[in-house]
Amino acid sequence: MTIQAIFEQLERYAPTALAQDWDNVGLLIGDPKHKVKKILISLDASPNAVDYAIKESFDLIVSHHPLIFRPLKSITNPNLLKMIEHKIGLISMHTNLDAAIGGVNHALADTLQMEILESLGIGESRDIGLICSFAQSVKLSEIARYVRDTLACESIGLWTAAWDESREIRRIAICGGSGGSVLPFAEAKADLLITGDISYHSFLDSRIPIIDAGHFPTEYPALEILKDYLMPTGIPLSILPRELHEWSMYMRRI
Repeated sequence: MTIQAIFEQLERYAPTALAQDWDNVGLLIGDPKHKVKKILISLDASPNAVDYAIKESFDLIVSHHPLIFRPLKSITNPNLLKMIEHKIGLISMHTNLDAAIGGVNHALADTLQMEILESLGIGESRDIGLICSFAQSVKLSEIARYVRDTLACESIGLWTAAWDESREIRRIAICGGSGGSVLPFAEAKADLLITGDISYHSFLDSRIPIIDAGHFPTEYPALEILKDYLMPTGIPLSILPRELHEWSMYMRRI
């Protein structure tokens, strides 16, 4: 199967039309006619991922985060040069996977074993968040510990918004990755927001509690979704082991 055919397979589930205007998604590196023998799925097309792909003879990386965001005036990035030299293609599924039905946030809800109630914010087809709940109401402190343990976070940030940590939480907004932009919608619809990369001022301004579980832990479950999307191709594929992602290898809380 060619890179183009694989891209078309992914397009069925997370169309590039769902991506934000500033984003750069789709086939970013490679000859569309190149026949693919092995696919590596990774959160990033990082040096670790590229080195692993070379070592294990993968000829296509499907990543969540794009390696190329802006127009290039020159190609001097060692990672890009390695991919070109070894004829490794790259398809990136970023904010289109965030917005897709069954995408990043559905993967996060599934991992946390939450029921999806509705879309968060601006409409189902382009939304990048969900409103969810557990089977029964749970205390804020219990949810925080559960999220930390289930997503294997080294640590989390819990903003209580001056709420009692024993208060029961019913409606929960989730947004994998960086979710500061969805906070106004979460405040209107939910008792709690679970996301990553919340800024100091967003914490201070929030009227509801926030669990900042980090960008990487809240998006890593989506790699299983990409694997499911690609299974019908019949091409051998693997997810880059969590411990080989740079974030897991080099990030330490001290």
